[in-house]
Amino acid sequence: MANGVNGDAGPVEIRSLLIVSTEAGKPGRLLGTLVNDSEEEVNVVISDSDDTISVSLPAKGSYPFDTQPATLDTVADIPGSLVSVSVEAGTAQADLEVPVMDGSLKEYRPYLPGN
Repeated sequence: MANGVNGDAGPVEIRSLLIVSTEAGKPGRLLGTLVNDSEEEVNVVISDSDDTISVSLPAKGSYPFDTQPATLDTVADIPGSLVSVSVEAGTAQADLEVPVMDGSLKEYRPYLPGN
C-alpha cells in the first residue's frame, strides 16, 4: 500500500501514512508505519483537529499500524480528501496532509473501522 504520505519527525520516519474511513465525522483507522532510527525508545503523538493518539516506538524498532490498530474517533473530511495531521516525536514535529481512503480499494476494506 503506497497511497500514504512520508515524512520525518526527528529520529522517527513516517512511511505511507493514511487514514481509512467510511465518511466525514466517522472513525478513521491509521495505516502506514512509524520507524524509530534511534538507540532510544521514542514516544510519538499523532494528532488531527480533534483527536490524539500516542504510541511508543522501541529503539531501532517500528510500529506498523496494519497489525497494531490505532483509530481516530472522527475524521474531519470525506474519503478522497487530505486531512492535516501532526506527528510529534520529542521536540521534533512533522505536519502532514494525510489522504483519507475508503473501502473502494479492496485492500483497505479490512481496515475500515467496524470491520
